[in-house]
Order: sequence, then structure tokens, then C-alpha cells
Amino acid sequence: MKIRPENKDDHDAISKNTIVAYEDYPFRQQTEHLIIDDLRKADALTVSLVAEVDGQVIGHMAVSPVTISDGASDWYGLGPISVLPEFQGLGIGGKLIKAGLSRLMNGIGGRGCVLVGPPNFYCMFGFTNYPQLIHEDSPQELFLALPFAGKVPCGTVKFHPAFMQLAEVEKDVVVDVIIDYAMAGVKMDLENPTVQRLIDKGILMEMPGHKVIMRPTVLEEYDPRLASLTQFRMTEMGRVHKNPFMAAIKS
Repeated sequence: MKIRPENKDDHDAISKNTIVAYEDYPFRQQTEHLIIDDLRKADALTVSLVAEVDGQVIGHMAVSPVTISDGASDWYGLGPISVLPEFQGLGIGGKLIKAGLSRLMNGIGGRGCVLVGPPNFYCMFGFTNYPQLIHEDSPQELFLALPFAGKVPCGTVKFHPAFMQLAEVEKDVVVDVIIDYAMAGVKMDLENPTVQRLIDKGILMEMPGHKVIMRPTVLEEYDPRLASLTQFRMTEMGRVHKNPFMAAIKS
């Protein structure tokens, strides 16, 4: 097995392999391949390594910059990382992680790395939970850090904006709200986990009567195109309500 930096010929294979590798993962978002694509487009793939066997790309790991509210610099986020199912359990993911961390420490002078993942796995690489480091979208016990040099920062960590992706099921709910948009809100099943995730993200706001309203400014951070459609829909509906003739037709 060979571990090397990605090249342009690897992009399609990385995307396809990431989709397959996360297919049965219980916490998948169905956006992992999109995150990698967007990081690449933003020139934010600080480290992008592939594992290759007989000319076939079988694994991949990505590292990108993070920001920390206390101003600490040269910290990075690990992931997504993937290995094709038929090659899992052979230690390939671990070798990719070690190679990536080595490049961060010795190649670019990184001061630390963070990730979201199970502590019982990532502790073998030196990652642990630090209460003073927070990632608002993740349970604290799953947000882990590995300092390379100096003290551990204290503050809120934000991954690159490429990580703010909506899963397809989330996009479907957003589209439903856009289509059914009403000034007083859209009735939704608030016990639907997808709806609840959108509420947690601040994209939807819960209203009385089991209704929700959209917050386009928050949606803009995740999907500018859907945010634009939402704003257009809201503007058009506003015109209907302000125009007595159109309101009469609508009623």
C-alpha cells in the first residue's frame, strides 16, 4: 500500500469512494464528498492524502484550517476520512491519520488538530477532550483535540464553511417549506428528526400551532441557492398580501 498526496486524476475516485465508505455509517450526512469538493475549490485542503493499492485509490483523508475564537492560529480539522468497505479493518485509516498528522506537525508547522469522532478510537493517536475547546454543533464528549506545541486554546472552534452542508433529506424539507410558504408559517411534523435538525441549525424557527418559518439569512450560510429561492418566494407572497386584487384571487 502506498500513501501519497492526491492529484487531479484522483478527484473522481475520492468522491465516489467517500460516498461508498459512508454509505452504512450511522452518522453519515450524505455530504462528506461535497465537503471535500468544496474544500478543494476553496483551496482549503491543507492536507489531502490517498491510500493506493495496485493503482487503485482505496482510502482518503482530508485536513483543513479551523478558526478558534481566542485567536489561536495554525490549528486544523481532521476529516472527512474514508476507506472502501472491503479494505476496512486493516489499519489503513490509522496509517492515513498518522501520515496526515505527521505532515501537519513536521511539514507545515501546525500547532494542533481537532476532530469530531469516537474517543475510544482516536485516543490511540493522542486525541482527547478538552473542556475549554467547544464546537457548538457537536456533543462535547465527541469533540477531540491534539495539541502539537504550546498550550491548548480556549474558545469556540469553527470548521471551514465547506462543512456547512445540508443533507439531501434536509434540502427536501427546505424545498417543501419554500413551496408551502405562508406568512403565518408552514405546518410541519416537529417530531421529524430532519425538521428538528433544521431547527437546531437555526434554519427553521418553531412557531405556535406546530408551524415553522424559514430564516433565509441562516440558510444562506448552508445553501445560497435555496436561500435565494426562499427570499424570492417570501417577496412574491408579500406582494400578494399587499395587493387587494391578488389577495382576493388567492382567497
